[in-house]
Amino acid sequence: MIYESMCNALKDATISIKDINAIFVSNFLSGPLNKQLHLNALVASLLPGMNVPIVRIEAACASSGAALKQAMYAIGSLKTVMVIGVEKMTQSIGVKQIDALAMASDQLLDQSQGLTLPASYGLIAQQYMRKYEIDHKVLEEVSFINHKNANLNPLAHFYHKEVTKEMINTSPLIASPLNLYDCSPISDGAVAIIISSEKSGDRDIEILASHFVTDSISITQRGNLTSFKASRLAAKKAYREAEVDMKDIDILEVHDCFTIGELLALEDLGFCNSGEASTLVEDGYVLPSGDLPVNTDGGLIGNGHPIGATGLAQVYEVVTQIRGEAGLRQIANVGVGMTQNIGGVGGTAAVTILGED
Repeated sequence: MIYESMCNALKDATISIKDINAIFVSNFLSGPLNKQLHLNALVASLLPGMNVPIVRIEAACASSGAALKQAMYAIGSLKTVMVIGVEKMTQSIGVKQIDALAMASDQLLDQSQGLTLPASYGLIAQQYMRKYEIDHKVLEEVSFINHKNANLNPLAHFYHKEVTKEMINTSPLIASPLNLYDCSPISDGAVAIIISSEKSGDRDIEILASHFVTDSISITQRGNLTSFKASRLAAKKAYREAEVDMKDIDILEVHDCFTIGELLALEDLGFCNSGEASTLVEDGYVLPSGDLPVNTDGGLIGNGHPIGATGLAQVYEVVTQIRGEAGLRQIANVGVGMTQNIGGVGGTAAVTILGED
């Protein structure tokens, strides 16, 4: 997966691997699930004769958001850098996966008490639904929209599977009130992107801003469960640096590892006030035909959630849309796009804004 994504990125950029001056590799679970750490040297083994610095970066589900930010720091002196995100998850099932995923949470406060990630987001969903008096049908609509979007994305985990509203409504309960289709799937995937301090062609897309903010790891350490402080702060910094605001965003990719995450994202990124995200969903605001198309690739729910690759997959979708190369899922007149990549249960957040060069 790593090799294929690297080749695709180099072909797209019309450059040679010899033009790459450093590589950042994003991954979360290769140690516990694949018994393979030291991924930087693993990548080097694919590139005999290359002697460039290669670094592995981990920040739970926001690993590739963190890797992108580190690459941006690096291009000032290294000029052209490759960022790779990768995760291989499907070879393990059951308790091993659950235990590995839980490593994104606090070992003493969360893991030892049996608080899994679905349970954490279930608690958030309970609090949100009670606080703002919304019905689970709003979350079902989020899932349905994202699965419909995934059906137009040949790279999506659920590209070949139609998911109906009845399937969503009757699916097994995972962590009340979240059912199976409220949860992103266990996915494999890899993404590679190339960023440079120098212009290379008329298909270049500019990173207008990218910010990464870290909060406390456990939800037990926060006073408000219905908003992610790290996401709000990263968004404010990104808007300021890019010199844009919410009305300038044409397309949005958010971290819907669970459907409740999409509602929180719409509010934390400033597209509506607290408690109003359900109205945006119900009114069709987030549809491909709406005012702000959200997760046109299917999001984590439909496109998949190969953790170390997820944030870069969001960037790939926005770049593809701005270039006008998204095929059946193409949105008209996309000039500026935004991504939000969350680590753990809001412990980290990476927000990136991209636009036409």
